Amino acid sequence: MILGCDIGTSVTKAVILDGRSVVVTLRVPTDAHPDKAMGRVLDELRERHRIEAGDIEETVITGWGEPRVTRPHASQSMLNSLARAAQWDRPSCRAVLSLGAQNTMVLAVNDKGKVMEYRSNDKCASGCGKFLEIMFEALAIGVADSAAIAGGADKHIALSGQCAVFYESDVVSLINAGESVANITEAILEAVTRTIATLCKKMKISDAIVVSGGLANNRRLVDGISELIHRPLHVFGGEPDLIGAIGAALSAQASR
Repeated sequence: MILGCDIGTSVTKAVILDGRSVVVTLRVPTDAHPDKAMGRVLDELRERHRIEAGDIEETVITGWGEPRVTRPHASQSMLNSLARAAQWDRPSCRAVLSLGAQNTMVLAVNDKGKVMEYRSNDKCASGCGKFLEIMFEALAIGVADSAAIAGGADKHIALSGQCAVFYESDVVSLINAGESVANITEAILEAVTRTIATLCKKMKISDAIVVSGGLANNRRLVDGISELIHRPLHVFGGEPDLIGAIGAALSAQASR
């Protein structure tokens, strides 16, 4: 069995891969302490799944927290983890769109899973999950509920801002003006959709695109991006936020 982990700033995702099958999945809070988060992962594996450290052949870690883990492990880049897992899920994949909490990335891959090019929204937060969390806090709704709420919109509103700070100002103004939560929610999702689609259009993408990350569960976003870039998006199977952890685990098999 191989343990693959993706240590994000907020949540650490982990999977146990047995052969080509994912047999265990779990998530624990990172709380800015990657080493402690790994300890929680091992504790949960032992207590809930009866998997001891000695049962694990190899541990591979990717993500923000990997350099901060002192426990013995192999490392894997997030780009390679995304590409490997996407082609494991959909062999025809030639691009991956990762909609994460802290950033959004789009990468082109060849038929062997090698990353040929990638782009990131690292200069603006308006295309990532954390931005949506902050925006929706003001509306007292959750990101998970936003697609359904936006479905009740009865008016089109275009946010005028060009970055996260200005979008937030627009939302506050709309709230103060008494605009409905549904209309504001739809305006926010549309703005984020445009930002992500613009990022995708900077790449030459052919064939299948796999979309992953926590926001991949938001059908309003996924369908909106697909419409704007004129390409179908295939949501990473099952639990899209686990793609990094699965890709990390798969890299151990590839190296054998």
